Amino acid sequence: MRTKILIALYIALLSLGSANARAAVDSYRLYLAQRGEIPWQSLSAEEQAALQRYRKQWDSYTGERQQEMQRGAQRYLELPPQKRREVEQQQRQYREMTPEQRRRLREEYQRERR
Repeated sequence: MRTKILIALYIALLSLGSANARAAVDSYRLYLAQRGEIPWQSLSAEEQAALQRYRKQWDSYTGERQQEMQRGAQRYLELPPQKRREVEQQQRQYREMTPEQRRRLREEYQRERR
């Protein structure tokens, strides 16, 4: 009988501790949600992999920018494998460009969008 009471007490104490931890996390997530920010941990594993190179700066982005990046990762993940490889190749080529080549490419892109 005494053992059952001790076990029940132990379980009750554990649940109180986890409730306090949950409350702390929930208040932090509520704060972020109010600001429109997305905690890195709330991204899916696939989204985190797609956005990995932005991990270190993630918290410095505005909530709006984080949402744009998450939508971009979702669009990327919806692409068929061949299209993903094409996108990755284009990204590599862009990173290898000089600043002047990038500027010209952006200007050309803007002209075509009009």
